[in-house]
Amino acid sequence: MNATTLPRRFVTRLALVLVCATLAAGSAQAFPDKPLTLVVGFSAGGAADTVARALAEEMSKSLGQRVIVDNKAGASGNLATMAVLNAPADGHTLLFAAIHLATNPSLIGTSYQPLTDLQMVSQVTSVPVLMLASTKSPLNSPADVIAASKKQEGGLKVGSGGIGTSSHLGAELFARSQGIPFLHVPYKGGPPANQALLGGEIDLMFDLMSGALKGFVDAGRVRPLAVMQENRIEALPDVKSAKEWGLPASTQLRSWQGIAVKAGTPAPVLAQLHTAVVAAANTTTVRARIAQLGSELVTSKSPAEFQQHYAAELQRWTALVKAANIKAE
Repeated sequence: MNATTLPRRFVTRLALVLVCATLAAGSAQAFPDKPLTLVVGFSAGGAADTVARALAEEMSKSLGQRVIVDNKAGASGNLATMAVLNAPADGHTLLFAAIHLATNPSLIGTSYQPLTDLQMVSQVTSVPVLMLASTKSPLNSPADVIAASKKQEGGLKVGSGGIGTSSHLGAELFARSQGIPFLHVPYKGGPPANQALLGGEIDLMFDLMSGALKGFVDAGRVRPLAVMQENRIEALPDVKSAKEWGLPASTQLRSWQGIAVKAGTPAPVLAQLHTAVVAAANTTTVRARIAQLGSELVTSKSPAEFQQHYAAELQRWTALVKAANIKAE
């Protein structure tokens, strides 16, 4: 009797183990089991939206599920961030991450903890920042800007797309590194600031590279003085870098874009998303979109690498906002 009962119990237990293992394997392989949503905190039609949509289309092909772009502009990107944080941490809701995730906490405050509530997946682009002068001004180099700022009471008029934007922070970095004053003129967005520069209403602007800006430069409507990073960029190969001009590393600035998810997303899902994002970013279609915008393709070796980059950016901009006493409107 025992000889018959023991094998039967063994077989039953073995069967249960095999069933559980099969279910676990099936669960791990199920992702994604429905369409994904890529939440973008910017309006449709802009540079961020352009990159996001190209990326989503290519990711859909490799993941075997649609990646739907959902634009939730408002609250400096916080609406989009909270939409992702309020969704399950299962990898089906993605966030189009950008530099505002590193500036918002100190500028306007957030109801979430940046480094513990958000998990970066991979960077996708690096967006160069240009120092631009009005063609109505005599400024032809960073040295000219420094000299003119020291001579003019209150400093030069420097425009930006708004308080706390990359264009504002770029001006703060440069001015603080040189100990020079400047009169900050914030506009409601980049386009109005660009028009002010074209019309000579402001002397200088630090602006993100874009297709529209390249058009202004190529047409001779604005004067590029420097690319605020170590190296020149392919879109404007004749414009010297900040390093070439001998400017300190503290003046260097690049905006960035990538993909993030809610913290707690399972590691296998995170790894699968990283693979999909990097593969999509390296397709001919996405590369072309990024190049058209004047940005540079930059992907992360791992989610951990992008998380470290985010932490460094968060620390850098928090320190600058506090030191310069920048207050969001």
